[in-house]
Amino acid sequence: MITSFGMDFVDTFMVLYNVGAAFILIFMIGQILIMMRKVDKELLRARLFLNNSIIQKTWIYISIAGASFALNNVFKFIINFMSEGEILNVYHLADLAQMVFLISFILGVQNWYEFIGSFKSRKVIEMFN
Repeated sequence: MITSFGMDFVDTFMVLYNVGAAFILIFMIGQILIMMRKVDKELLRARLFLNNSIIQKTWIYISIAGASFALNNVFKFIINFMSEGEILNVYHLADLAQMVFLISFILGVQNWYEFIGSFKSRKVIEMFN
């Protein structure tokens, strides 16, 4: 039996969601770091220069994550220090901003994971030709 220690559904969901997102991020960033050791750095720079979409997508994801992080902190400040904060707390706007942050950060890391992963598959193909 799972005990939520007095938390409501949204609080329990957010804790489980944060743990899942943390595992995904740790795994993907670890894989990127391992793959980066095998990547030719000059080829990486050349492909980044030629493929502008990687940088643009990453910029969009990180901008959304940064804005969500800022909103999350503003919402938490309002919830904790202002009388209007109860309205934000009822609608779980701080939790929603946190979810948007995690989703956009994961998408940004996934973008780089796929980009770096494409180098690995090309090196294997070149070895067999």
